[in-house]
Amino acid sequence: MFKEYEIKVHVRDINKTSKFLKKEAILLKRAVQFDIYYDCMKKLFSKDEHLRLRIECELNSKEVKYVEFTWKGPRQGENVEIRRDISIQVSPVDLKNLKRILEKLGFKPLVTIRKLRERYKMNNIELEFDRKVELIKNEKKSIPLGAFLQASIETYMRKNHKTIKNKLWKYLHKLGFKYNDWVEKSYIELALEKLEK
Repeated sequence: MFKEYEIKVHVRDINKTSKFLKKEAILLKRAVQFDIYYDCMKKLFSKDEHLRLRIECELNSKEVKYVEFTWKGPRQGENVEIRRDISIQVSPVDLKNLKRILEKLGFKPLVTIRKLRERYKMNNIELEFDRKVELIKNEKKSIPLGAFLQASIETYMRKNHKTIKNKLWKYLHKLGFKYNDWVEKSYIELALEKLEK
């Protein structure tokens, strides 16, 4: 089982962040991601667990290129998010049947989030630049959530939490981010807050 260490910060200057990443990091992928969070009467949400179906498409195409189904455990850590993570890759042709199975088990979509994501690599740190994140209310309406950068390391190994946290913040500091830029809330929490307003 993976353990994911992640720090998410709010991006206020998209151009500045983009220029730095293009200069200092290696671009791995650009894509549009749809993250559908499933729950049953918010039982998972109340335990700070997530069941996420991620559908990834190319920027200029609606064709599904990649599907991932993930369970994320409750978060730990301070100024860093640490979660247990179990993921499987799903064939795009099985997507409809997977959705049917989830609904038969009582799980329904809680929120759907659309992200315009650029994935970079800097040494062994993965940087996910979400230039545009929005909550999808329906086919015609969406609510913007902002722009964010996530620095993360996934590992099977038991490592000192403080060491990994300091390593992630070291690179974020290079990008000009400070501790008060840290976004503690998950995307699903940010989305639900918007829906409740």
